[in-house]
Amino acid sequence: MKRIISRMLPFFFKAELLRLKRAFENLPLRNRFAWDKGNAADFNYIMVERYSPLERVKGAVEAGLQRGKEANVTIAAPLINGTIIKPGEVFSYHHLVGRPSRIRGFKNGLQLFEDEEAAGIGGGLCQVSNMLYWLAINSGMLIVERHRHELDLFPDHKRTAPFGCGATVFYNYNDLRFENPLPYAVLVGMEIIGHQLRGRLYVWQDPGFYVVIEERGHRFFRENGQRMRENKIFRIIRSRDESIMREELLASNRCRIKY
Repeated sequence: MKRIISRMLPFFFKAELLRLKRAFENLPLRNRFAWDKGNAADFNYIMVERYSPLERVKGAVEAGLQRGKEANVTIAAPLINGTIIKPGEVFSYHHLVGRPSRIRGFKNGLQLFEDEEAAGIGGGLCQVSNMLYWLAINSGMLIVERHRHELDLFPDHKRTAPFGCGATVFYNYNDLRFENPLPYAVLVGMEIIGHQLRGRLYVWQDPGFYVVIEERGHRFFRENGQRMRENKIFRIIRSRDESIMREELLASNRCRIKY
């Protein structure tokens, strides 16, 4: 851990410069970001729904970091819940959640630093961005910005989405952004239900299509003495009569395995 901290010090200053640069880049885009809030009761149709446990693999994360992660997710979820994305607007994770800090109540949680596990304020919030990415790709949203994890940390125990269907975030230059291409507004629901995070996307009416996420070419292999994993993720959008409206490659994933 001391070695990680010593490497993090110069990274901290570099990160602050990158954050300042990204803040200036965001200024002309702010009017496109979704900001307004609404009530799910005003929407008639759930396009996609997903649950994910706050602790997927029991005991895999040190208890203090696990508690910190759960506290962080509990803070972030209501900041996103009820956000309305109007036609042509862009959802930005960082625009809504802001910078994790102790003064805002965020805790130390597990995060990755240069391909190693470390503790950091706001650690574990990728559960929220993972959920949002899954909702976005399963509702036909246009992915504007997405960054993938460089490591596969945990085995597939209780994994219900294909490997590589997540999105990592780091304030403020690694963001998750997606645009609403539909002719009507979408509302994002994000709540803690029991010991799970529940995400939903609501619309006013059935959009007339549904999405299939398909994994292809998945394999485990060894490279330069390291265990690796790769696949490709495709999105197939079908009309209600089952005809294919569009098929696209969403992501090519390749990473090192930690378990």
